[in-house]
Parts: sequence; structure tokens; C-alpha cells
Amino acid sequence: MRAPQLVVVEYDGWIARHLGDIAAEGAWLVRGTRSVEAGLALAREQRPGVLVVQVELAEDNLKALRLIADARVTCPDVPVVAVSDVKLSDADRIAWTAALFDLGARYVLFPPLTKPVLEDVMSGLMAAAIRRVTGAAPVPATAPAPKPKRTQPADEVIDLADEELHE
Repeated sequence: MRAPQLVVVEYDGWIARHLGDIAAEGAWLVRGTRSVEAGLALAREQRPGVLVVQVELAEDNLKALRLIADARVTCPDVPVVAVSDVKLSDADRIAWTAALFDLGARYVLFPPLTKPVLEDVMSGLMAAAIRRVTGAAPVPATAPAPKPKRTQPADEVIDLADEELHE
């Protein structure tokens, strides 16, 4: 299996920096780019992966939105996480979340966004992507087989109830 990868399409590098530690622990590649086209090409590679897209919530964010929609069509097995660093009102956050889900994002993250939350989301998605590509299903935990009971001769059996009656 080729090394798993996080493809990060962002404008300022903060997402890839936050994911560096967890990627090193999991032996994942972090491939950052500012180009929407390069991000989509990387996401199409035949390896386990997650596509992380920084979404700027302005009128010029059509490239990021188009990337999310294109990824759903061209690489539907690659989960897409939309991340924004813009604080919104509750109503705007709900509207943007719905729109990004409709475009194909599997997760949408808004501030306050902490490094542990970002790492948890990515580690779960990467584990699922690796299982999907390798075909390895989670191994169910099996209980150990019970040990056979050793039979004891009748004269060695101690019945504590009888001792309590005689005291």
C-alpha cells in the first residue's frame, strides 16, 4: 500500500502545520497546495487519503466550493473536510454548513477550532480510508476460550457453608 496522505488545499499554511504531529505519528504524507487543480489531482491518486479544503467565506471562494463539488464526483471515496477560520453568526454557520454538505463535504469545521479536534477528525477519517483501501475490516475482539475446569476428588472439596454452620 502506498503511504496514506492528507491533501490540504489552503491559503496560509496553518492547517498543515496543525496536522504535522498527527501525520508524523500515523506515517501519513501531508501534501499542501494552494492550487485547486493540484489538490484534486492529488486526491485522485490511488492511496488512502483525506482532502482538507480551507474555505474562505467571501465572494471569491468559488474555487474552493468547486473543488468540493468536483471531488464528490471524481473521487467519491475520498472524504472532504471543509475548514474555515471565519467566525460566523449561528444562522450563517448553519447556512454555510448545509451548503457545504450539499456540495459534498463530509465534515465542516468552524471556529473555535482546536488542534485536538482537528487531529481527532483527521485520525478517524484516515483510519477509515486505510481500512477501505486495504480491505482490512476491524478485527472484532474475541473473548478467550474458557479454561477447562479441573475436577477435584470428592475428599478435597471444601464447602465453606458447612464450616460456617459448625462454628
